Parts: sequence; structure tokens; C-alpha cells
Amino acid sequence: MTAADEGRLRLRDAGMEWRTLEDETVVLDLQGSRYFAINDTGTLLWPLLAQGTTRTALIAAVTERWEVGAGQAARDVDAFCAELDAAGLLER
Repeated sequence: MTAADEGRLRLRDAGMEWRTLEDETVVLDLQGSRYFAINDTGTLLWPLLAQGTTRTALIAAVTERWEVGAGQAARDVDAFCAELDAAGLLER
């Protein structure tokens, strides 16, 4: 694990609205005029990212919620964070 892995991850503060409906989060990026629908895993991670968290805490949340190994949880967390980063929704 590198130091970058433990940097704080946080959702962008400005220009974004979201609502959680059951196991899905709906996000409207007002700055980019884009809409996102986030699945149940992303919905679990979303509030952690909204308050600011670490990669380790995100992985722990996934392994505690579902019967999945740490390796798979890490891959899922990394993929989700990479998508948010590419969309400009994540701050590091």
C-alpha cells in the first residue's frame, strides 16, 4: 500500500446534488450537466465519501456489508473511485 492509498478521499463540495432511493443513489452534476445512477455498493460508499474518508475505510465498509474478500473489495473501491475521479466528482 502506498501513501496515496491512504490519502483522504472526498466528494466535490460544489455543484452536485444527490438523493438516495433505497439501494440506489441518483447524482446530478450541475457543473457538468450530467446525471449518474449509482448502484448499491456505490450507495454504501457515497456518504463516507461525502464526509471524507480513506481507501482503507471504504474497503472495510464493503467487506463488512457483503461476503467479499479484501482483494475484491479493494478492486471494487478502486474502480468506483476511478470513475468518480474521471467524472470530476472526487477530490483527493
